[in-house]
Amino acid sequence: MLLDKILLFVAAVSVINVLFFFGSAEPTSCSIATVTPVNLLFFQFSHFDVLHLLENLLGLIFTAALAIELDMRVEDFIFAYFAGIFIALPMLFVFPGAAIAGNSTGIFGALAATLLKAKRMIPLYVTYPLAVLFIFSISLTSIVTGNLALSALKTDIFHFVGFLAGTAINISRRSHKVILGVCKK
Repeated sequence: MLLDKILLFVAAVSVINVLFFFGSAEPTSCSIATVTPVNLLFFQFSHFDVLHLLENLLGLIFTAALAIELDMRVEDFIFAYFAGIFIALPMLFVFPGAAIAGNSTGIFGALAATLLKAKRMIPLYVTYPLAVLFIFSISLTSIVTGNLALSALKTDIFHFVGFLAGTAINISRRSHKVILGVCKK
């Protein structure tokens, strides 16, 4: 069998992430103040530091490995990824001072779709609360330590919105197929 299409997609995104990180002078984040067509397309490949890049690469690889193991359709994975990426842009109007960079919202979108695919193995009432707990873990930890930073909460909210977008796009794509009568059983 040839390489899995999800693996090829993840490899391409990962290579672009690394090339952008080591090839650009500074991150191409996107904010209300700096919106340009270039930023709208490429903010997902820009990372603030090496740790940010590594977190995104590991998250993407982990999510892809799970999706491949579940025999997920590449279209569902990619649609959920891009839904998570581009839902972050309207969120800049909710948090006008925020800047976004990296593809973590897309990773959380793909994770949501992957967890939906895995619902026969592990019920959603187990996986979704655990995922939400993971998404908000930085904010929850900072609340416990008494150091809640608004920037951490904003980041977690962006990630959660990416997760919701992955869920919504996956459910809407399934519903659309059922309505059109092309659902395979």
